[in-house]
Amino acid sequence: MTRNRIRLLMVMDSLAVGGTETYVLSLVKALPALGVMPVYAGGTGVMYEAFARAGCPIHRVDLTAERLMDPERQKQAESALTHIMRSRQIDLVHIHQTPSGLHAARAARKLGIPVVFTVHGAYYPTEQLQLLKDAGCTFISVSPPIQGYLDYLNFPSYLFANGIDFEQYRPASSAALRASLQIPDEDKVVVYASRLAWDKAAVCAMLVRAARTLRLHETMPLHLVIAGSGNQAAAIAELAETANHDCNAKFVHMVGNQMQMGDYYNLGDLVVGTGRVALEAMACGKPVLAIGNHGYFGLVEQPVYDEAWLYYFGDHNSKERPTERLIGEAISGALSAAINLEEIGHQGQEWARANFDIQGKALQLKQLYGSLLAKV
Repeated sequence: MTRNRIRLLMVMDSLAVGGTETYVLSLVKALPALGVMPVYAGGTGVMYEAFARAGCPIHRVDLTAERLMDPERQKQAESALTHIMRSRQIDLVHIHQTPSGLHAARAARKLGIPVVFTVHGAYYPTEQLQLLKDAGCTFISVSPPIQGYLDYLNFPSYLFANGIDFEQYRPASSAALRASLQIPDEDKVVVYASRLAWDKAAVCAMLVRAARTLRLHETMPLHLVIAGSGNQAAAIAELAETANHDCNAKFVHMVGNQMQMGDYYNLGDLVVGTGRVALEAMACGKPVLAIGNHGYFGLVEQPVYDEAWLYYFGDHNSKERPTERLIGEAISGALSAAINLEEIGHQGQEWARANFDIQGKALQLKQLYGSLLAKV
């Protein structure tokens, strides 16, 4: 059957600050205009207010991996999710993580509700992917490498890129933020945005050391702003403090998790990032040096846009392993007078708008939801 209005349940581990959560928030804002009414179930977090302001009903269910290791708590979680699906008369469930998504999928299956699972990376254990497939999930990949990875494992998927809200991410003045961080107007700023964990924390450490070398040996008036947190944040903070001491200047600024990341992208002359961060920065008209969990891609310029997308900006595939020297040379080259960063940023914004606007991605999703519901 088909429906004009679709009652959708979005399930995530939490409302922490991250790429997946930001993407889901952008969908929550875009989908109602298309007749898809989202409800959220999962853990809470600092993005709670943003979801609430978007008019999304929120049901708090503890779906943390640690809690779900207990079989009794698994039953409690599935029971809570079943109650939400029934009381909200949910038509379709969209999950994004495991194991939280697995318990939502099992609850949905018992009620005959279709489930969509967006695969955001290659870090899901194969046995969990198999369990989700067995639970009847329809898979979505966020990048070509992820789709290829799933194909290899015999999990067919639809390829839907992350969408970006161009109302939220757009060029704007950063003068007030620059002043608050006491960064001189003439100094160059590199912004790094990421969870400070896993390989991304290792990239951040290389970036701090590379920036220190540039300040000391190339006398480049450079500032590095690091936005994000994670289990390696304390180690990065210690490294930053040492670098600042060595250069006798506070040029590495750790600002933690930020809800208004557009302000920080706009602060940068260059943004170092990957995946969704790369697209958000490009939406703000900023040039991107793409380095991700998988490895190094490089400066994202017009001739390599399609290739950058195929690598998901270094997050799901890469050209080589990053090193401190490679990163330093790339930053030095990008900030040199020979490179027109403004033009690169403007071209990147046009390409991102043409290919990754959230409105188009939300419409794609609605069409998939409709096709699945037509089979019920």
